[in-house]
Amino acid sequence: MPLPTDMFTLTLLLLMAVAIAVLVVLVIYLVDRFNGLERETKQMLQNLQQQPQQAKAAGPYAGLSGKALWDAVTGEGEQGLDELVIDGVRKRYRLLLGEHISFIFGEGLSDQSKGYDAVPPNTRMVRTPRTQVESWLPPEAVEAIYRCGQGYGRYDPAELPALRQRLDQVCADLQVQAGLEVLQPASSLLMPPRPEPASAPAAAETSPPAA
Repeated sequence: MPLPTDMFTLTLLLLMAVAIAVLVVLVIYLVDRFNGLERETKQMLQNLQQQPQQAKAAGPYAGLSGKALWDAVTGEGEQGLDELVIDGVRKRYRLLLGEHISFIFGEGLSDQSKGYDAVPPNTRMVRTPRTQVESWLPPEAVEAIYRCGQGYGRYDPAELPALRQRLDQVCADLQVQAGLEVLQPASSLLMPPRPEPASAPAAAETSPPAA
């Protein structure tokens, strides 16, 4: 016996409703799954990007150089590095700072002997036993160290005490800013006393032989 028209229509509507509900659930599942895959892909890309940065940060200066390195050891910049990492960088920074200071002073000494007057740039590539890294120092400190080198080249005894004091003060300030202990005056290494020139021995007087 055929179903009444109303019953057939109702059954068809129910089937359509069930089909739509299944489709909605399937679409929601697929969208959620797609979002999950997108999140996982982004995380993987971030991890891949962080790996080179982490390897770079494993270097002796945590991948820092120039002004960024100076800011890190002096605490003036936000580098996003752990304090223990910065402490390790600061311990190795003493060598880098000493090499840069010695170069600037040497330039002043050399230029004085040649009659030049050219303050070097405040950045310099410095080679250390483990790597080569750019060093940055405040321009005013660079000029002061350079002038001390020039003054030492002139070697005016009356000028030397003030030059030594100036060099010691500038270098000590740099070390303190970098969080380093001042172990010895810079002048003891860069401005040692020069040996006095040996005087010509007086000619020995000879008396004429006795007759």
